[in-house]
This record gives sequence, structure tokens and C-alpha cells, in this order.
Amino acid sequence: MTCTDRIIEHDNVNGVGLMLLIDKRSGSPNSRLFTISYKNKENRRSWPKTSLFMAVLVNLVALFYTRINLTAISIIFIVLSFLLFFWITHSVQSESLLVIPTVGIQSSVKYVYGREDNFIPWSSVDDVVINEVIKLHRVLYYLTVLVKPSGHANAEQTETLKLIPLFKYTKPRLLMLETIYSELQGLLTETRDTTAIGSGDQG
Repeated sequence: MTCTDRIIEHDNVNGVGLMLLIDKRSGSPNSRLFTISYKNKENRRSWPKTSLFMAVLVNLVALFYTRINLTAISIIFIVLSFLLFFWITHSVQSESLLVIPTVGIQSSVKYVYGREDNFIPWSSVDDVVINEVIKLHRVLYYLTVLVKPSGHANAEQTETLKLIPLFKYTKPRLLMLETIYSELQGLLTETRDTTAIGSGDQG
């Protein structure tokens, strides 16, 4: 069971409307579920549909202006099938982040068909930061999880930390990322304080 705590609506870096849902899990009061989805499905699918339509149109024109034979038809059929398969399997519907303190963080990407999950144990989470990336003429921001090397948590090995960017397909703006960041930092700080108090009681 989940109950929606907050809903934030804002455009992403490409101007497409996004909606952020922040849910509290009833079974675990401290856990959070962050889900970013597209407000307008037509806007989200306009680019893939346009590309698919243009590919079909170009191939049909090529059929009329070239010698039609079995080889040409086979090649065009393969290309169209590949484009259709790519659109079905790589068209992102939403991205979500489930955070359960002391257990782990699970990021999920939901496609038109199927989903992809990535789980990070809580003991491997070193920190969460907002990373600034310069791409072509734009400055983009990514919420990034810093993951410790397996079995190591020493300060000397911070240079081997692994960076795992979140919400890299929906590309939310800084406003949404800062909201999620503040929630995650609160959960991380609370867990660390609890652990520090517990270890300090041991003599």
C-alpha cells in the first residue's frame, strides 16, 4: 500500500511535461517511492511516431523509384521491423526510484513492453549528489548515486566510487531533482545518525 504525499508538475529539459509522484509506503514509514512519468502521452510519443512514419514513407518512395525485386523488399521489411522493435522496446513510459532505508535503492525504467530494474544495497550507498553535465550547448543535471566498491568503505578508496545516474531518460529539470535529493539526503542522514547512536552505545 502506498499513499501519495506530493505531486509536482514541471517540464523536462526538452519542454515535455512531467509529473513527479512522491509516495510513502504504509508498511515502512521511512521509505519513499518517486515516480516520474509524462503528463501528455501524445507529446512523449510524437518523436518516435514521426520517425517511424518518415522511415516508412522513405522506404515506400524508394520502392517506387528503384527496381522492385525480392532482395529490395526483404531489406525494407527488415529495416521497418527493426525500427518497430526498437520503438516498442526503447520507448520509455516512466522512471521510478524506490528507497527503503537499511535495505536498498531500486531504480526502475518502464518501457512500452517490459521494464528494467537496478538494485543497490543500502550498505553500498555512499552518497547521493546532483551532477552537472555539459552536453553540446546545454547544461544538464543528473541525480547520481555514489556506490562504494564491493566490500570496501574506506575513505582512501573514494576514487573508485561508481556513479549511477538516475532518471536519465525522462530528463527532469533541477527543480524535481532537488526535491528528490532533499528527501534522499534526509533518509541517508537519519539512517546514519541511528547507526552512529547504536554503535556508540556499545562498550
